[in-house]
Parts: sequence; structure tokens; C-alpha cells
Amino acid sequence: MPLIKFDQDIPMTCTEAEAPLAHIGFILDESSSMAIVWQDTIAGFNFYIDQLRSEVPEAKITFATFVAGNVKVRGEDKPIDELIPLNTKSYTPCGNTPLVDSVMRIISLVEQRVLITPELKPIIVVQTDGEENASTNYAMSYLCQVIKKKREEGWRFILITCNFNCSNLCENMGIDPAAAVSYGKGKTREAFKTLSRLTTLSLKTGEEAVFSLEDKRRLK
Repeated sequence: MPLIKFDQDIPMTCTEAEAPLAHIGFILDESSSMAIVWQDTIAGFNFYIDQLRSEVPEAKITFATFVAGNVKVRGEDKPIDELIPLNTKSYTPCGNTPLVDSVMRIISLVEQRVLITPELKPIIVVQTDGEENASTNYAMSYLCQVIKKKREEGWRFILITCNFNCSNLCENMGIDPAAAVSYGKGKTREAFKTLSRLTTLSLKTGEEAVFSLEDKRRLK
């Protein structure tokens, strides 16, 4: 039997390797049209956070909603366990959809964390139920350039849209169509359940999130 040299570097297996640093940036639509799926969205988002607490308790999150034409930051670089669940008083849909400004705000906030911890490879999750109609600071074309650059740097982006075809939107935003899905208003809770599974997998592996054809069919 050959002797083992203990001063020799031994390759680390995937299970022994340190997991990628986990940070999620999440922007949630709180515009008036979300009222039709108000309570299901609250339940779905809270389930999403509960699953992440269980699966990736070391994760941190930067979370915001866009409501009444403004971006409301609800947690910045917060341990996932400290994020306060949504309820019918804290999540009250109204106003228009400043989607571009909102996504740019989340990217900017998360970028500050990356400057401190360069090895961080964040996941940005965007949820909406409609087209951009209220941004005043940034154009969609500029956002697309930013997202493409961040993807080249190892950032991952996920887009989920409620009762709204995501095909054109993900193309305009520069998000991989494989990481985007549309869900019917009756499938809101199921959509967040699927989202939690893919976010967890992406955080643990460092790979892109990919919705399967079965996921897309089931969520219609």
C-alpha cells in the first residue's frame, strides 16, 4: 500500500469545497395591478424566504419593492433570518411600475457589497406583472447594458412575471430567457416555490438558474 504524504496537496471534493458566498438582491412589484394577487404574493414571498432560511441560512439579502412610483428598500445586506415577513399592512399595492429605476437601485445596492467582498457573485431576482411605465432616471437600453456586463462578471439574474409574457421583457433587460418564467395569477404560490428551489440550487452551486420546460408549462 503506498504511503500518504501529508504535506501533499489533496484535491478537495465538491462537497468539501466552501460554498459560494450567498447574496440575493430581490426587487418585488408592489404596483396597483399586483392587488389581484395581493395575498398570494405575500404568502409566496414569505415561503420563498422561509425556504432560503432553511437551505442557505448563511445567505444575506437586499430586498426592495416598488410602490407608488418609488423604490422602498426593506432590507440591505440583511441576514436572511432577520428579514421581516410581509403582511397585508406592509405590502399594499398601489401606483405605477418604475421597473428600470427599481432594478438599477437593487443592482447599485448590491454592487456596494461586491466592492467590499469582490468574490461575491450575487443573484438578482426581479418580479413584476407588467411593463415599465414610470422610471425617470434610467432607460431600458442602459439597464440592458448594465445587466449584460454584470452577467459577464458572474452575477446571475432571474426574472419572474405574473400574468404577463416575459419573452420580450427578458430580451429588453438582457436576462437569459432560460432564467425567466411567466406564471398565471392562480399559480403565484407555486411560482415562488419553484423560485426558491432554483435560487437555492444556484446559490449552492454557483451555476445559472434555469427554468425547465416542465416548470414553464406547470406555471402557465
